[in-house]
Amino acid sequence: MRRYITVAASFVIMLCLGGMFAWSLIAKELTEVYGFSAARTQLVFGIFFTVFPVAMLFAGKAEKRLGPRNMTIISSLFFTAGYLLSSFSNGNYLLILTGMGVMAGIGTGFGYLAALTLPVRWFPDKKGLITGVVVAGFGFAAIFYSLFAEYLLNSGREILEVFKIIGITYGAVIVAMAFLLINPAGFTQIISKIKVRFANTSKFYKLFFGLFLGTFAGLLMIGNLTPVGAESGISNNILVLGVSGFAVANSAGRVTWGFISDYIGAGLTILFALAFQGVSILLIGYPNIIGQSTLTPTLYLVLSAMIGFGFGGNFVLFAKETAQFFGIPNMGAIYPYVFLGYSFAGLLGPLTGGVLFDIFKSYDLPILISAVMSIAGAGIFLTDYFRR
Repeated sequence: MRRYITVAASFVIMLCLGGMFAWSLIAKELTEVYGFSAARTQLVFGIFFTVFPVAMLFAGKAEKRLGPRNMTIISSLFFTAGYLLSSFSNGNYLLILTGMGVMAGIGTGFGYLAALTLPVRWFPDKKGLITGVVVAGFGFAAIFYSLFAEYLLNSGREILEVFKIIGITYGAVIVAMAFLLINPAGFTQIISKIKVRFANTSKFYKLFFGLFLGTFAGLLMIGNLTPVGAESGISNNILVLGVSGFAVANSAGRVTWGFISDYIGAGLTILFALAFQGVSILLIGYPNIIGQSTLTPTLYLVLSAMIGFGFGGNFVLFAKETAQFFGIPNMGAIYPYVFLGYSFAGLLGPLTGGVLFDIFKSYDLPILISAVMSIAGAGIFLTDYFRR
């Protein structure tokens, strides 16, 4: 029973920490209320996804000494403090960047690592499926976050007040879940000699760059998903549904790709997931490829979900492949280094989309770049597959 409680608690923690996937809705409010440019809003989003993986490096080093419970409490403190700082900013961009980007990012890094690695220790024979189930919470979070934020905004609360309510509520839930986390009896974290030389292996570089390319593409689209639809005249209600559809499919993709990888291997599954994501991104920007003269509401919803489904694979498959190759005891120490690919993607992906839109007043070029990056990531694993 203990192992199922651990999985459930980890899922709920991920559900709280993954709210930034609904950032496009928040960005819209910050633009309308405080006049932030697209580049500015996307920089906050990008900084968060840069700091979050870097924080995992420190969490990985501290895990053995702190344990998953204390790491999760630290996560809650930083997460809540970041949201509260933003809520008291009076629209000051630097304070919002620090609160939502840096502090919430640090909190997410500590909580994410604890929630990701612990369930795998309880289910070593089902690494793909269990990792998929847990990280599905991170993807599914955008639904609850967007609905909660939308409810608060519709009730007359201003966006900074929304930050305060979410920060306090989510922070309390994370702390409560922390007390349900515990390592399996007899588990000891043994960092073998492979830790010293892992960065010199071709396997590490393949995982690092594959994750960078796949998440660069996905984060560029997530941060701009709402304005991409708005550019085609999609109504606000459909845009909100698009974010929710992305989140549902993102979560479903994490479980599905993880389940598939337990049968055909993570490497081949990464190839399929990144190719699927890349083609879906290309179609949302260039619907004429399939004979549509414009992006219709129905097509927007379908393609948003398809992008989310492909994107979800990044967060289960690379983690599973790390555990498979370097060993479960080493996963907590080594996966944060692989996850640095996500850090660079978090900074460059959303910012690239925002800057290019500010320059060209169109999302055509950002979408094309995003699609090419994802397909290039698939190409890394296609080459590896033919070398076998």
